[in-house]
Amino acid sequence: MIYEPMSRRMVVVFASIGVVLAVAGLVARPANITVAVVLFLAAVAVLGLAGYGVLDRLIDGRKRSRRAA
Repeated sequence: MIYEPMSRRMVVVFASIGVVLAVAGLVARPANITVAVVLFLAAVAVLGLAGYGVLDRLIDGRKRSRRAA
């Protein structure tokens, strides 16, 4: 099995979805706090995936630059 870091496109997609969920949570907050909390938790999870992808790409890039040197 070959390991590949998360693609740049997927990082952007996860970050975009996380921002949309966070904004939706802010909009839903006055009306229904339960829905807002669920949306915020989903946003944190998706933004966490985006952050993992960024760190994954950063570490992989450093490993490749050390191998080339």
